[in-house]
Amino acid sequence: MAKLWQITRVPLKITFNKAKEILHRKFVGDIEENFIQKFYFTQQSFESFGRLRSGYFQIFNDEILYEKRELLEFLGGQFLEHNFNLLGTGWINRNHSLSVEEIINKLPSFFQAKARGIFEVLFSGNYKPINFWNDPKSGYIWEPQFYRSLKITLGKDVKQPWELGRMQHLPVLAYCYHLARKEGNPNSQRFVDEFENEILDFVATNPVGYSVQWVSSMDVSIRLANWLFAFDLFVNLGTTFREKFSQIFIQSIYEHIYFIIENLEWSGGLRGNHYFANIVSLIFAGFYLPESELSISILAFAINELISETLFQFLPDGGNFEASTYYHIQVAEMLLLALYILNFFQKESLVNLSKYLPKKRHLKIGTRFIKPASFSVDLHHIRLAFPKEFLERIYKIVKFTLKMRKSNEEIDSFGDNDSGFFIRPYYFFENFNWNGTLYENVLKRNFVYHLIETLSENGGVRNQFILKKNSERCFNLPKQEIVLFPKLFAFDDFGLYIVKSVDYELSLRCGDIGQQGKGGHSHNDQLSFTLCVRGVDFFVDPGLFCYTCSEVERNKYRSAHSHNTLVPAGEEQNLWQCGDVENLFWIWKHRTRANVIRKADNSIIMEHYAFKRPHRRIVHFNFQSITFEDRLEIDDLKIIYFHLHPEVLIEVKPDGFTLRRAGILLELKTPNCKFEIQSYEYSPQYGVKIPAQRILLLSTQKQFIWSIDLV
Repeated sequence: MAKLWQITRVPLKITFNKAKEILHRKFVGDIEENFIQKFYFTQQSFESFGRLRSGYFQIFNDEILYEKRELLEFLGGQFLEHNFNLLGTGWINRNHSLSVEEIINKLPSFFQAKARGIFEVLFSGNYKPINFWNDPKSGYIWEPQFYRSLKITLGKDVKQPWELGRMQHLPVLAYCYHLARKEGNPNSQRFVDEFENEILDFVATNPVGYSVQWVSSMDVSIRLANWLFAFDLFVNLGTTFREKFSQIFIQSIYEHIYFIIENLEWSGGLRGNHYFANIVSLIFAGFYLPESELSISILAFAINELISETLFQFLPDGGNFEASTYYHIQVAEMLLLALYILNFFQKESLVNLSKYLPKKRHLKIGTRFIKPASFSVDLHHIRLAFPKEFLERIYKIVKFTLKMRKSNEEIDSFGDNDSGFFIRPYYFFENFNWNGTLYENVLKRNFVYHLIETLSENGGVRNQFILKKNSERCFNLPKQEIVLFPKLFAFDDFGLYIVKSVDYELSLRCGDIGQQGKGGHSHNDQLSFTLCVRGVDFFVDPGLFCYTCSEVERNKYRSAHSHNTLVPAGEEQNLWQCGDVENLFWIWKHRTRANVIRKADNSIIMEHYAFKRPHRRIVHFNFQSITFEDRLEIDDLKIIYFHLHPEVLIEVKPDGFTLRRAGILLELKTPNCKFEIQSYEYSPQYGVKIPAQRILLLSTQKQFIWSIDLV
C-alpha cells in the first residue's frame, strides 16, 4: 500500500484505483502455483500456429552500412565475444563464470530437463553462456526465482541485466552478416549462428517467469520487439534457420506474448511508458504472428489502447506527461513505430478485423477489459480510420519532438534520461569516445526523426535505411521550421520554452512535475536553462547518472544545485524522501508550483514558489544577446549555477567570463559578486560521468542581472 504522503501527491481517484488493484492481487490465491500450471503444465505446443510473418523491416541502403563498416566490424567482433558496453560499464565480457551444468542446477527443477535439451541444440564450439542475471558494477546476481519474489534494492542496478536482456544488439549481427556475405566472406554464417545461439542461451537460462529478466513487463515487451525486428532483418536477407531453433524461438515468442498479456502494466492508478511499451509490443506481435483470431484479437485490443494511452500520456501541447524530454522521445518513438507497423495492414487482415470488432461488446486481454472500439476499418481505402482527436494529438507530439531537436541533432535532456530505446536499428551509429572507450551518444535520436519523415505526407525518403514508405497511408505531420530571427516556442502543458534563432537555441524549464503529481521522472530544474550556439553546446543539463545503484547519486543529479538556476544556500526546490527504492521515483513535497507570468515576442517571465519568497526569472533575447534577471526577496546567501559542457574553456574577465569551445566565443557578463569555479561530473548517458566545470555566483543580493553575449 502506498505511504500516506504518496496518497496526497496524486488525485484521489488514482489512489482508490490503486488500492482496488492491490486488494485484488492479495486475494487471487497462490499466484506462483497458478503461474506454473498455466505456463509449464497445461500450455499447448505452439508449433501448430505456423511460421511467423515478416517483411516489415529490411535493409534498403547498403551505403549506410558501408559508411559504418569499420564500426560494424568492431561491434560484430565484440558481440561474438559477448563483450558489451551497457549503461557505462565500458566494454566488458558478460559470460557466465559457471559451467553449463552449474547454471542448470540453479534453475527450477521442473525446467532443468528442458534447459539441457536446449543447450544440446546450440552450435558446438567455443560458445559460452551469457550471464543475464548480474549487475557487473556491484557484482550482485539475481539468481533464478519466481519473478514476483525477486527484490530490487538500493545499491544494485537492476537496469544492468535488463538492458542486456533487451538484446538490442542483435540487428548488428544481421548487418555484419549482410556485409560479410556481400564480400564473399566464408565466415559470414557465424553471425547467423550467434543470433541463434544467443536466443537459445536466453531461453535456456531464463525460464519464463523465473529470472530477473521477467520482473519488468516493459523489458519483456522490448525484448519481444527486438527479437522480432532482428529476425525480420535476417529473414529478408534470405537466412534459413535450423528447424529446432525455429521451434524453440516461436514457442518463446508465444510465451513472451502471453506473459505480457498476463502482466500488463496498466493501472487505474499510476501508469506510463511501461504500459505504452506493452501495447506497442503487442502490435508487433499481432503483425508477426500468423493470421488467426489470436492475432486479430491482440491487434484490436492494442490499437484501441494505443489511441487511449496516447491521449492519456501525451499532453495537449504534445509533450509527454512524465515531465522528461528523454522519456518524451522514448514514448514518441514507440508511438510512431506502432503507426509505422500499422501501415502494413493487408486487405484480408482488415476484413477479418472489421468482422471481429462488432462481435465483441468488450475487448479483453488478460484481466484488462475495454469497450470497443475508438477506431474503425476503412475497407474502401484499405486502412484504419482513427479518431480526429488522436490524429490531432499525433500532430502536436511531432511538433514538440521537432522543436526539441537542436542544430547538432541532439535533444536537451530535462528530467530523467535512462538511455533507453524501444528498438535500436542505429546501435552505436552515433557515438563519442571518452578515455579511449567508445560510448553511444543517446542524445542523438535520429531514428525517431526518420520515422517522422517516413510517416509524413510531405516527407521524402532521404534517410531510408530499413523503413518502407507507404505514401497512401501517410499522416499530415508538421515539418521542421527554419527560423532566422529569435522566436519563442511555448509548450505550457509540459513546461518547456524553446527560443530558436539562426545562431542559437535556448531552452527554459518552467512547469509541472508530471505524472499527475507523482513527479517520478522530473528534476528540481525549475527556471533552469540550456544553450546551444551554432550547433555547439555551452550550458548543459548535467543529466542523470543512475537510479537504484546509488540513492546519493540519484538525488544529487535531480537536485536544484545540479541545474542552471538560482538556489539559496542549503535549500532545495521540491523535496524527496530517502531510504527505499520507491522513494527514488516520487516527489515528497511539491513546492515549486512553477508558472509563466508573461510571454512576449522577445521575453519571458517565469516564477516558482519553493522558497520563502518567489523566485522570478526574467529572460530577454535578441540576435546576439540573452539577458537574465533573477529576483528573490530574501537576505540569505544565494547561488546561481552555470553548468558547462566538458569541452568549454573558461577565462575570467573583470566583468565576468569568456567561454570558448570549437572556435566559438561567448561572454558571460555577471554582476560584481563573489564567484567560484568548481569541478562537477557531466552525465551524457546513464552510468557515464565526464569531468566538467561549473561557475557559481554567490551573493546576498536580492536582484541579479547578467547576460550571455555571442561574440
